[in-house]
Amino acid sequence: MTKQPKVRKPHPVLHGTGLVLSVILLVAVLVGTYVLSTMATIIDSFIGAPSGHYSDAEIADTKVKAEALAADVEAEGTVLVRNNDNTLPLAADNKKVNAFGWASTAWLGGGSGSGGVSGVNTDLLAALTAYGVAYNTELTDMYKDFQDGREYTRTLSAWPEQSGRLYEPDINNRTYYTQSMLDNAKSFSDTAVVVIGRLAGESNDATKQQYKRTEKGGDIVVDDTRTMLELTTEEENLLNYVGANYAHVVVLINSTNVMELGQIETIPGIDACLIAGLSGSEGATAVPEVLWGDREPSGRTADTWAYDLTTAASYANAGLEGVGKYSDADGLYPADGTTSGNLDTPYAYEQVSYVDYAEGIYIGYKWYETANAEGYWDAESNEHGTGYDAVVQYPFGYGLSYTSFDWKVTDATANGSALTKDGNVTVKVAVTNTGDRAGKDVVQLYYTAPYTAGEIEKSSVELGAFAKTKELAPGESEEVTLTVPVSDMASYDAYDANHNGFTGYELDAGDYIFTVRHDAHDVDDDANATITCSLPAGVQYAEDTVTGNAVSNKFTGSDAIDGVSLDGSDSAQNITYLTRADFAGTFPKTNTSTRAMTDNVKALNLYTADDANGWINDADETITTGAKNGLKIEDNGETTDLGFRLGSDFNDPQWDALLDQLTVDEMENLYINAYGGLAELKSVGKSKSKDADGPAQIGGFTGMGAGTGFPSSSTLAQTWNADLAQEEGRTIGTQALQNGYTGWYAPATNMHRSPFNGRNYEYYSEDSLLSGVICGNTVTGANQTGVYTYVKHFICNDGESGIYRDSVYTWMTEQTLRETYLRPFRMLVEDYDAVGLMSSYNRIGAVWAGGSEALLTGILRDEWGFDGAVITDYCDHHSYMNGDQALRAGGSLWMAGFTGGAMTFETGSNSYLQALRRATKEALYMYLHVRVTNRDYADSIGDTTAVRHAFTTSVFGWRHLVALIDIVAVVLFALAVRGVVIDVKLRKAAKTEKKDS
Repeated sequence: MTKQPKVRKPHPVLHGTGLVLSVILLVAVLVGTYVLSTMATIIDSFIGAPSGHYSDAEIADTKVKAEALAADVEAEGTVLVRNNDNTLPLAADNKKVNAFGWASTAWLGGGSGSGGVSGVNTDLLAALTAYGVAYNTELTDMYKDFQDGREYTRTLSAWPEQSGRLYEPDINNRTYYTQSMLDNAKSFSDTAVVVIGRLAGESNDATKQQYKRTEKGGDIVVDDTRTMLELTTEEENLLNYVGANYAHVVVLINSTNVMELGQIETIPGIDACLIAGLSGSEGATAVPEVLWGDREPSGRTADTWAYDLTTAASYANAGLEGVGKYSDADGLYPADGTTSGNLDTPYAYEQVSYVDYAEGIYIGYKWYETANAEGYWDAESNEHGTGYDAVVQYPFGYGLSYTSFDWKVTDATANGSALTKDGNVTVKVAVTNTGDRAGKDVVQLYYTAPYTAGEIEKSSVELGAFAKTKELAPGESEEVTLTVPVSDMASYDAYDANHNGFTGYELDAGDYIFTVRHDAHDVDDDANATITCSLPAGVQYAEDTVTGNAVSNKFTGSDAIDGVSLDGSDSAQNITYLTRADFAGTFPKTNTSTRAMTDNVKALNLYTADDANGWINDADETITTGAKNGLKIEDNGETTDLGFRLGSDFNDPQWDALLDQLTVDEMENLYINAYGGLAELKSVGKSKSKDADGPAQIGGFTGMGAGTGFPSSSTLAQTWNADLAQEEGRTIGTQALQNGYTGWYAPATNMHRSPFNGRNYEYYSEDSLLSGVICGNTVTGANQTGVYTYVKHFICNDGESGIYRDSVYTWMTEQTLRETYLRPFRMLVEDYDAVGLMSSYNRIGAVWAGGSEALLTGILRDEWGFDGAVITDYCDHHSYMNGDQALRAGGSLWMAGFTGGAMTFETGSNSYLQALRRATKEALYMYLHVRVTNRDYADSIGDTTAVRHAFTTSVFGWRHLVALIDIVAVVLFALAVRGVVIDVKLRKAAKTEKKDS
């Protein structure tokens, strides 16, 4: 029997369904491909950029070193502020402790926001266990059951009253602290370690009320009588209990912010207190080592700790309550329908906000010490003492030790000498360890400038230099040298307050007194610890002492480049600034809650097409683009000789020939799409590069791949150790490269203007010099690895203005701006070779800081000679953080955001194209300059392994994956079409056969 051939049948349902699905897939893939192509630059910033292809062994070795360094920073940044009867270090045979306080189970490694860490891998309890110390789990289990972690840990997605919540059951509540639990705890150990924790962060200042949960799952209790930076009544009750019931009581402060801690002194039985700061992801391993004396706490406070924070001159104009509202600004940005995405729910701004820096130069110790010098505290009397002692608990620079030191001023030859304009004052101090334990000490040199009431504002003391010793064994000595350049003592006189016909930096004639101090308040008792020098005649600095460029008012009165005076004098702000001539009469007791906005301020609310057109200079020449000069700055990931040459000299003549090769599209793409990295520039051989946050952990906030989470910048500042900061910068730089990043959105050196500033943990100190030195050395370390930094935020993002940081109008005198807030940045540019800065969200006066020509060009480039790049902060709203404005003001890169952006106004003038070319050059110089630094650093230490790897692109990248998906979608569509076509043919054939039969 002959086998019949199999008849092929059509499958219309199957093939029809397949065709529909393949069409849907193809359309989706094509749409997706188009969307991805529009975001290609941003995607490249995260997953498509070249990498250095570091080995697993190299990465692991760096990780081990980084975690050890983080522990060093935590130990040296821990400040011992109380140690009655040498309670610390704890006895070696004491291997059990009771960890009291809910915060013991919610240890903070960082604050919240871009400056935080992605997680805490080692918290206090884990560190105790690793150290071989047992803790009472009955207590800690109760705390975890009461509230298992903070409900809101991300301040960028919470209201301040949510992220600032405080959790603590009352010690007298037997629902939680049962009598058997308390009895068991006493039997477990006679040592109580109490943890006090506070969290603040980006977009949320600390609250001036307490929002508490004192019952499990209970309602939030609001205490309007205390701020979140005071102890709660529950914490007070807990301290009273442990003080009365335990032989050894140690308090650990694990806080993003300075707090009021008077009860540490007044509650009986509180033996010791350590300001532990924020330990990063791993640094808490050092805490038990400090407690038991394997490490010495050698930290010093980087801020003044007052008994009552309302005594700060900035208090009335800080935090949410310190923000004012313009009364006639409806329809102006951001009260124009703009929505904040940084809260628990979308929030349409209801006001146009302002903050007055009415305290002037008097922040931190410069206020407390100067007020003391003027007798402002004389009438103060309370349980803590009288006068200054009743007001300040721990002065700036304060810290105790497990050992003791003796100081002897060995070089006081400056005493009695005359100062010279370009001279220095040098003091040498021999530090001897007179105790029986090894330790480090910090020597601080302050100066007092002559002051005339009613003339230039001056602090009674100001930090001029400092030095930290090496670790000294018992009986060992070290001589440290402290040098103060005379020019560093110059005050900025914006108003010719001393009536000599000069405005700018100057020194008044008179005696300058230098004092060797243990902190901002306490002078050493050595006979030569006070040195007096004289200046016979006043000195004026008409030029910058580093660059030689002319210095003049840029923000004041008719000299204000941006059009409105920064002090508000020509816009009816009517601000009364604190003056030393009348502290009692000018102390800011309350903020100005509302005032009208004048027309000249309204006119600058947003940048307009008329502004852009008005910036055109017909004399500007055309630029050359698209030239074929054959110049390359990179070749297969390696920096070329030309790249090193251009990175060494911003004024090298070869720059013009290189820039001529670029196209306008390339330059605009580089400028606009700067979020996450710098775009590829094929015409000059530049490969795509990646940048990432944040100050304590590279890649920890937005990156694809993260390094070690270090203790916070505020904790690093408490080390007072410049070498340690530089080593941290090198380590973070190395981990940046190993994770594929060549740029770092950090560090941040805004000021601790107020203890309530939400991002104080991310910044260093209330003092400009300490901030500049620690930040500068961090930048130096990163530069040495070949990683560029964007030091932020330029300028005056010193608080979150409650929740109103977006475009807040910030008013102050030009003296305040220059001496306090700009000084660290000036040091970074002129002394530490910073080649990247990031501008800020707020306004400086009436103009967005990122679009201030006075700031970005007038001071930064024209005075300081800055040749590097200025990038904007992340631009949520382009109408305000406007790329057109930033470019014309002197900006270099626009962080337009994840979805990109576009220039809004004219782009055809020679002026625009010249600005675009300038910005490109600045970005490329930054990119190349750190490679020169890295090469030179490796040569200086004789270690070729310190040279950064060449960055090359992976063989298979995301574009290849998208292309493969496109091909698969097309093939599936083709197969589906083929199936339908075959079905049609089969049906036709069947019909024909049926007809024939």
